[in-house]
Amino acid sequence: MKKKRILALMMAALMTASLTACGGSGGESKESSGGSDDGQVTLTFWSWLPTTDQSDEMIEKFEEENPDIKIDYTRTEQDDFFEKLQVAMASGTGPDLFGMTTGAMMDQYAKFSADMKEVADQYWEGWEEDIDQNSVAQCTTEDGKVAGMPLLNAGMTTVMYNKTLMDECGIDKVPTTYEELKDAAAKAKEHGYVCIAAGAADDWVNSDWFVQTSNEFEDGAVYEAEAGDRPWTDQCFVDTMQAWKNLFTDGIFEEGALGVATYPDARDQYFFARKSLFLMTGSWHLGPTSPSNSEIQGTEIGNKGDVIGMAPFPAMSDNGEMLGSSGVDVMICLNKDCKQQEAAMKFIEYLSNGDGQQYWVNYLQGAPVSNNIEYTGEVDGELQQQSIDEINEYVKDAAENGRERKLSNSEIEKAIQVAMQNVAAGGDPAEELATVQQVADAQ
Repeated sequence: MKKKRILALMMAALMTASLTACGGSGGESKESSGGSDDGQVTLTFWSWLPTTDQSDEMIEKFEEENPDIKIDYTRTEQDDFFEKLQVAMASGTGPDLFGMTTGAMMDQYAKFSADMKEVADQYWEGWEEDIDQNSVAQCTTEDGKVAGMPLLNAGMTTVMYNKTLMDECGIDKVPTTYEELKDAAAKAKEHGYVCIAAGAADDWVNSDWFVQTSNEFEDGAVYEAEAGDRPWTDQCFVDTMQAWKNLFTDGIFEEGALGVATYPDARDQYFFARKSLFLMTGSWHLGPTSPSNSEIQGTEIGNKGDVIGMAPFPAMSDNGEMLGSSGVDVMICLNKDCKQQEAAMKFIEYLSNGDGQQYWVNYLQGAPVSNNIEYTGEVDGELQQQSIDEINEYVKDAAENGRERKLSNSEIEKAIQVAMQNVAAGGDPAEELATVQQVADAQ
């Protein structure tokens, strides 16, 4: 009996090991990163992109091309995603592949990821010629580790606008200055609309706005301050925080914006519902400028056939310059414990340089990181080509002048986000920036 029991335990252990070949399986699929009876490999993938609208088609096509690989995809909205990922990684149950932002989040999770350069060198010949190396550099930690493969580039900050509602309100053009924006807000209010729907509950969108707008008050100052070369209490940052406060006190944003998330709330409950003229977002959201875009099908703006466009966020400084920021919008990381690296790299190459990348670019989800891919989709919106050209120029200018979206110091970024929440709630800009400086001094 004892020999049979020992043999049974050994067989059970071997079966368990075969089903958990990758340490990061997430517990989502019992075959994750292991081989099934038919030799198929299952890889778990967590991210906020691709969206629900995109994922079925993208993953289905990959699996058709690679019948020996199955992708078990779990999508979570971005803020909730990081909370979920933190718990899973800390407990050793994270997924095989996971989406990531550059900057502070990348540095926090780099310890869980394989060095993408080492894996790509092994399984993807010529990848450094295929992928834009400026984008790769943004996915590289200070110690030289490539934490993930870039997937899309994007710029901040932009506004999606409803030209149909603007015409109804008597607004002749998209505002480019703050005075024009205040005039648009007054006209929108007269007609019962919100001016800009903003998801100010999202720390990521707030700090993106801060980095972008601070460059308008003094180009490059924000990066000097992060490096410790100037104080966060300088006048350009006080002016930036005051400009942020004005968006709330002057009625530019919707009432209660601090409690509204960008996705899905500001998008769905305000802009898509025809309750706001503008949506504060980024260049990745060019898709709805096309009336055939699946995202707006069945929404109020889709049903009404409203004309949608996108433009840079109006200049907040008196100099009138609209200086955006740009950078890698999303990257994909490979769990360092994953044993199915070759299969994982096939999916990574598909998303960054194959049909998955082409799908995203044609969907106008972002600018390509692949040197081999450009937009090949149709232009069917009245303002679509104009919007694409204007936003691409805005993002190109940011990239050429080194205006990156993300700060790399997570503690300073968090301090800025807290300060912005406090200022929006009525706090004094200078006093709140003094708290940011205290965090910087303590490092």
